[in-house]
Amino acid sequence: FTPMQLCELLADNVALADNGRMATVSSMLGSMSLNEFGGIYAYRASKAGVNAIMKSMSIDLKERGITTVALHPGWVRTDMGGKQADLDIETSVGGMKRVLENLGPADSGKFISYDGSEMAW
Repeated sequence: FTPMQLCELLADNVALADNGRMATVSSMLGSMSLNEFGGIYAYRASKAGVNAIMKSMSIDLKERGITTVALHPGWVRTDMGGKQADLDIETSVGGMKRVLENLGPADSGKFISYDGSEMAW
């Protein structure tokens, strides 16, 4: 619930910005459509939950001019992702930064990958 609480706490300030944006880091493992191998129940459920929160926030905050999205960082070489992961941290973070910089109202409610592609829910 922390992403939801943070959005609620920050909404007034974000609404004051030109092209205000809110995003949370999710994962493709939270996608129902992309679940092809099962398992990892608690993690999948937490990411599916944050996706639902961000989608709902996009509806609730639309009239206030706030663009709200869930972001997939890719499979990143971290302690969690492991050494075999596809991306280094710099590529993932740089990509998410570019996505955030280019977000507009038409993107609100989307689930977007670090490379700018839209993810399936």
